[in-house]
Amino acid sequence: MSHVLERTAGYYAPLMTGCHVAFCESVDKVVENMQEASPTVMVSVPRLFEKIYARIYEDVHKMSSIRSSLFHLAVKVGREFISRRYIDPKPLGLLGLQYRFFDWLVFQKIRKRFGGRLKYFISGGAPLDKLINEFMWVIGIPTFEGYGLTETSPAVTLNSPWKVRFGSVGTPLPGTEVKLADDDELLVRGPLVMQGYYKAPEETEKVMQDGWLKTGDIARIDEDGYVYIVDRKKEIIITAGGKNIAPQPLENVLRMDKYISQAFVYGDRKPYLVAILTPNLERLIQMAQQEELDYLDMEDLVTNQRVQERYAHRLQRINDKLPSYQTIKKFILLPRDFSVDGEELTPTLKLKRKVITAKYQDRIERLYLRNGTGSDDQPQDNGGIT
Repeated sequence: MSHVLERTAGYYAPLMTGCHVAFCESVDKVVENMQEASPTVMVSVPRLFEKIYARIYEDVHKMSSIRSSLFHLAVKVGREFISRRYIDPKPLGLLGLQYRFFDWLVFQKIRKRFGGRLKYFISGGAPLDKLINEFMWVIGIPTFEGYGLTETSPAVTLNSPWKVRFGSVGTPLPGTEVKLADDDELLVRGPLVMQGYYKAPEETEKVMQDGWLKTGDIARIDEDGYVYIVDRKKEIIITAGGKNIAPQPLENVLRMDKYISQAFVYGDRKPYLVAILTPNLERLIQMAQQEELDYLDMEDLVTNQRVQERYAHRLQRINDKLPSYQTIKKFILLPRDFSVDGEELTPTLKLKRKVITAKYQDRIERLYLRNGTGSDDQPQDNGGIT
């Protein structure tokens, strides 16, 4: 409740409009609580939608080949339907009938898992992957991504049923102005902007410029006024070769792999990028069972040579689609997810980059030594990816 998005969109706005409000018991019980409360609207952070997407595809992975093929065909039809209806409007024709058929056969069953009454999600707090956003629309639960800061009360932009562009955070709200500074930092002006930091005039002066708030986010604005957030200005990685790299889009790509749960990309002032990965434990354990790997615990399993080779192979497939300067050369595989309790995540499940860097600094630095290890008698985190 101390987070401004939850305070306004999840608390004040529902009370103002006479809505019932329900709060989940915990992250692990979100789906169970949704079935109990049968919500019509829900506000959350991208991590929830990533878990929903991963869970659905995990279930599909366990289906028979016929049912799995049917699901993938339904999603293919759904993506075309969403594109023609919302992105590049065209006559639907037979496609409309095909989508309604698959909605009845496939998608409505998925929606029932969330209580059966959900009209839409609102996502904020961090970037939502474009593919996941589109998928939520395909299954019949529009997910509107927005953008804002504590300093902007918080909403600055939002997608809507009439103006949606996957990958963007939407267009400015009424009365709100946005523009880009010379270095592409997003600036905001309007009645939503704070008067200043409490009893901190010097800090206020640093972020206010002629009535414009410096957001600290690098962005771009397209010809139709849709805003796209690239990354936090202070989190942009500048490699030893002078390349500017936004880590969040790369981390989103990594998290889309079925074997990866979370990812942290590092490489500021370094010759190449490395990553700390956390495994999709269900997939990893399933792999260990299929390949009959012997292990004592998860820490033992993630250091298994076959496991390391599997992750190196998965990363190579991702690297093949990236420019050379954005490829991940080496990685660390942790035995668990990043967590709030471990102080690696904020309460809104965003990475605490300074904390993660400090916590794993020694292991990260070993990835930049010649053999990826601190000394000859220490086990290396993994070999290079070639």
